[in-house]
This record gives sequence, C-alpha cells and structure tokens, in this order.
Amino acid sequence: MHEAELNRRLELKSAMRVYLLALIIGLGVGTVGSAFHYSVDRAIDLYAVIATMFAGHEIMATLIAALMGGAMVAASATLVRRFAPETAGSGIQEIEGAMSGLRPVRWKSVLPVKFFGGVLSMGAGLVLGREGPTIHLGGCIGQIVGEKAKGNTHTINTLLAAGATAGLSVAFSAPLGAILFMIEEMRHRFQYNFVSLHAVILASITANLVSDQVFGTLPQLPVQLQTWLPTLPPPEEILFFFPFNLLLGALIGVLGAGFNTTLLKCLRLSDRLSRRTMLIIATSVGAVVGALMMVAPAFVGGGEKLVAELFSGAPLFGVLLALLVVRAAMTFLSYSMGVPGGIFAPMLALGALIGMSFGYAAQAAVPHVDMHAGAFAIAAMGALFAATVRAPMTGIVLVAEMTASFELLPAMIVTCMTASIVAQSLGSKPVYDLLLERTLEDKKIKDD
Repeated sequence: MHEAELNRRLELKSAMRVYLLALIIGLGVGTVGSAFHYSVDRAIDLYAVIATMFAGHEIMATLIAALMGGAMVAASATLVRRFAPETAGSGIQEIEGAMSGLRPVRWKSVLPVKFFGGVLSMGAGLVLGREGPTIHLGGCIGQIVGEKAKGNTHTINTLLAAGATAGLSVAFSAPLGAILFMIEEMRHRFQYNFVSLHAVILASITANLVSDQVFGTLPQLPVQLQTWLPTLPPPEEILFFFPFNLLLGALIGVLGAGFNTTLLKCLRLSDRLSRRTMLIIATSVGAVVGALMMVAPAFVGGGEKLVAELFSGAPLFGVLLALLVVRAAMTFLSYSMGVPGGIFAPMLALGALIGMSFGYAAQAAVPHVDMHAGAFAIAAMGALFAATVRAPMTGIVLVAEMTASFELLPAMIVTCMTASIVAQSLGSKPVYDLLLERTLEDKKIKDD
C-alpha cells in the first residue's frame, strides 16, 4: 500500500472517530439540556402553585413567594461560592478560556453546580437566560468525552466546541445560529478545519433533534411568533424603511456599548464586597424577584414569555419604557449576584422592548406610513446581540431561526451591521472577551 493511501485511510479513520465522539456529545447535551430546561420550568411553576394555594390571599402568597425566591437565590449563591466559583454567570467565557488553554474545565464540580445552581437561580425568577449555563454544561460534556477518549489538544478543542455549540442549539432550538456562533464569536479559539467544523455541525443537529423530537422540549420563543409579524411593505417601500433601520442600529450600537460597560462595572462592584455582604444582597434580590413573580412577572424572568406577549398584544409606549428600564436594571443586578445564568435571553427581551418603542416613536413621526413596530422589534433583538457580543451574523440568523422571520432578513442585516459597527467605533469590546479578561485578572490577583 502506498504511503499516501495509508495516510488517507488514517486521516479518514481519525475523522470518523471524531464524528462518532461528536454524535455522542450531541446525544448527551440534548438529554442534559432538555433536563435542565424542564427543571427550570418546573421550578418556575412553583409560583403558580403558591398562587393557587393562596388564592384570595394575595399578600400571604406574595410573602411566601418572596421567602421562596430569597431562599432559592441564596442556596444557588452558596453552591457556587463553596464548590465551583467558575459556574457564576454565563459560563461561555469559561468555555472560551478552556478552548484557548487558559482555563481548566473541572467538570466533576461544574456539572452539578451549574445544573442545580441554575435551576435555583432561574427558577427563582432572576433576569437570566438558560443559554449560557446550557453552553457551559455542553462544554463540560465535550470535555468528559474528550478525556475518556484520550484525545489530544486539538481533539479536545473540537469536542469542547461541539459541546458548547450543542448547548446553544438546545437552549434556543436554533442549530444553525449555534454553529455560526461558534465560527463567528469563538473564531480566535476554535481550531477550525474540515473535520472540526463538521463535528460541530453534527453535535448541534443531534442535540437539537434529541431535544425537540425525543423530549419534545419547546424552543424559548415559539415559532408561532411568525403569525404575529406584520405584513411586509411592498417592494417599492422597502428602501423607505432602511434609514429608520440605520437609525435604530446606530441607537442600539450606543446602547450595546453602554450595556457592556455597565455590566462590567456592576461586576467589579460586586467583586469588592465581602462574601457575607453579597449573600445578604443575593437573598434580598431573590426575595424582591420572588414577590415580583407574583405581582408583576413581566418585569422579571428570562424574558421569553414577555417577548411573545409583546407581539400578541399592543402595550402602551409608557409600559414599554417602564419594562425596559426595570428589566435593564434587573439584568445587571441579577448577573452581578454570582449565580449561574446567561445574558442572551435578557438581551433579546431588551432588544424587543427597544425596537417596539422605536417603532411606536417612528409611527408618531411618520403617521401616514405603517412603520411595523413588530418588524423593528425583531431587528432590534438581533442588533443588541450584535452590538454586545460583536457577532452580527449570529444575531441575524439566531433571531431569524427563533422567530421564523426570514422575510425580515434585509432589515435585520442593516440594523445588526450598523449596531455592530457603531459599538466597535466606540471602542467597546465584545462582552465575552471582557468577562474572560475579568476572570483571568481575578485569578492572577488570587495567585499573587
């Protein structure tokens, strides 16, 4: 046998092995991600149980909900601080650090703490998303498979990427957006080649099929959202709307840069507080969130139901602004508590509120033209993601997949690209780069 033919067969065998491992990862992440999604939903349902048990006694129900919320957040914070500090927050920066060889993946402690801590924190109603924890869980499963298979550094990088991509695919039921996220956001850390790319694709699709078809896990935003979208303007009016999309994109670019700066400042502030003080604050925030889950649930939680309600109803402009201000404050506060939870879903909700508000303002400015506030909301969801994460293609495809709104792609592209460019021009760094830098700085300080 010629040496070239032998090398070809060895390469093929190696590739098939990686694909098999990616398939196993997809099956594992699909199962664990579905279990996580289900557990968070059941934890949130406890508030409905309280409301039913104390029907007619609203004050008592609110008090019990506050106690439960405080206890859940306190328990989550304690789990994180005692057993796995790296599980605080999203976890995406931890996977990026691991793919760069800068952070270890201590999956034996991270898996249980991220899972149960996330169920407690998000079940309490904090303004956090499931996607970050699911990506972190997926990366851990990729690390487990890589270790058991005795993979080399390159293989481990590929399997970490496959697990993280599968996690995002499960969280949002958006396999293509998840693949683009790995390629675009983690391009500096993902060791891209033919085999690694196909392994990521295989894991993403497999996890999505397991989650959707085997366990019947519904996506965070219902596909029926497409039925609430406005009728598109005729072709001759398309160009008329682009200046408004440019203006919306520029506005969100500024807001996205401000989001990243504010988030990091809040985290720096929490870093300076003692553990005891932070535990007291976390318990208090959990109590407030628990009470709000009973009396004003739209102001808390990940925001998935809120986005659906925005399109199915017609909220007043003042209500939109109130939701925007309160949810933005609660997002920064929730993420600073040091418990598991992501910022994707809260950002999408904030984007929808910004876009809907902008649509109302545009309608008032040009009353003789239907400005399609819902279309601006869809575009703004992707644009805020693009401005903060600095991954415009991922934002476009992710939101289009989640909302089945591919007909709005031209407007989304204009808005997302403008937002990303404006944020970049303001000197704002991608949010996960900032979070990873903070993690590495904290580690260096502790080592010194």
